[in-house]
Amino acid sequence: MVAVVVVGTLAVGAWLVLRRGPDAVRAPAAEDVSGAPEVSQAPEVSPAPEASTGSAPVQPEPMVADLGGGRFSVGAVVFDRKKREITIPAAVNMVEGPVEYVLVGRNGKVHEAVFTTEAEARDIHVAALLLGMKPEPDLGPMNAAAPLRRQGMVVIRVEWDRNGPPESLFLNETVNVSDPSSGATVSALPAGAWLYNGSRFEADGAFAASRSASIISIIRDQDALVNYPGVSRDNDEIHTPNAARLPKKDHPVRIILKLN
Repeated sequence: MVAVVVVGTLAVGAWLVLRRGPDAVRAPAAEDVSGAPEVSQAPEVSPAPEASTGSAPVQPEPMVADLGGGRFSVGAVVFDRKKREITIPAAVNMVEGPVEYVLVGRNGKVHEAVFTTEAEARDIHVAALLLGMKPEPDLGPMNAAAPLRRQGMVVIRVEWDRNGPPESLFLNETVNVSDPSSGATVSALPAGAWLYNGSRFEADGAFAASRSASIISIIRDQDALVNYPGVSRDNDEIHTPNAARLPKKDHPVRIILKLN
């Protein structure tokens, strides 16, 4: 049976970051993961009690399962300590029409997202923090590229299975950019790293990415976990799925975030 890590510097520490804000505690360094204590099975988790009116519901602490070989899971999310990668299961959601997001949760803005996932935004963020990610919340000025610092940069690719070796694309290759005046496709999103801004906490204490299910955004969105840093992010009418490079709708894929 897979051991479940529920104490110490792992899930509890990262959960405190989410509950109290990104400066509350330091995310454990990658090497801390291997020495975390284990228990033989997951404890019972009682249903989360509802907070008072006007407050966000209290959620149970996330549980981190040791998969062996430096790999761990948080809910549906898998992260690899050695490779410094986070893998999110997803599926193709749109192959035509305007999009503002690359990835959202099932209760997010699915009418304008290339991919959807059953994974929780909170679990993705916990995995990132446990790998030592330091979010960069500055999205920069309007109509200009966002500043990218090494500690907040992620390289993202999409993989899916087919006959033979898996297909693999960088995330930018899944989205086209159109000319604002003519509507004609100009190119795919320019290649490069994405900005891990880490979302934010709302006035009632809710983690915004969990509430909105906004995970990877093309358009400037401080609620999302990850933002596209390019100049075109401030025009919400010029991005479409790159159908020529995508598998068919509903085909399962893996979104892989590579941390520096």
